[in-house]
Amino acid sequence: MNKRYKVCPLFWSDYGCKRTLMNMGVFEELLNEGWKILRVDTMPPTELRDTAVTATNVYILEREANDD
Repeated sequence: MNKRYKVCPLFWSDYGCKRTLMNMGVFEELLNEGWKILRVDTMPPTELRDTAVTATNVYILEREANDD
């Protein structure tokens, strides 16, 4: 059994007066395709404008390799 792995970071981005969660669509698509969460890590916070602070969650995903 071979396994495949992907890394998907989720983080907040500041667009003008609105903050948006980035990579959520990609993350959702990977989960819908059968990828499973193997591990979640958090990268240290970074500063945004207006002294807001955010951290990045990094998801390590795993799936059985297709031998097609």
